[in-house]
Amino acid sequence: MAKVKQLMYGDKLITVGELRELMQDLDDHDQICIEGIDLETGDVQDLYPMNLDVIEGIELTNGTIVREVRFCQMPNTAPDTRDKQPLVDAVINILAKDIAKSDTTVLDELLLRMPFNVLKYCLPENMWADFEDKK
Repeated sequence: MAKVKQLMYGDKLITVGELRELMQDLDDHDQICIEGIDLETGDVQDLYPMNLDVIEGIELTNGTIVREVRFCQMPNTAPDTRDKQPLVDAVINILAKDIAKSDTTVLDELLLRMPFNVLKYCLPENMWADFEDKK
């Protein structure tokens, strides 16, 4: 039996099996994006959301019929430039009233939607290690 190459992040992938191998530790909360790079320097130019296209019935030169899976760049959407401060202030006021009544439902929902590291870095630095590599 041929030895299977150990895949690493950044390796060139050819098959869906190789993609599955690299994605096995990911979960439903992880995000997929296309990273555009400068071909001369390798510097990251931008990150783009993506969609997946599957094209059926591709015949290879050896006669094998496969599906082609394409990761397609979607354009970045324009950032929301509205002034959020009045809305943030209103939410804080409501949260303060809710917390005074021991109701943390809204706060809990807001925090659960925050990225893990954003929440972690809201804590004092001496607590960060308590939340390393926790999934």
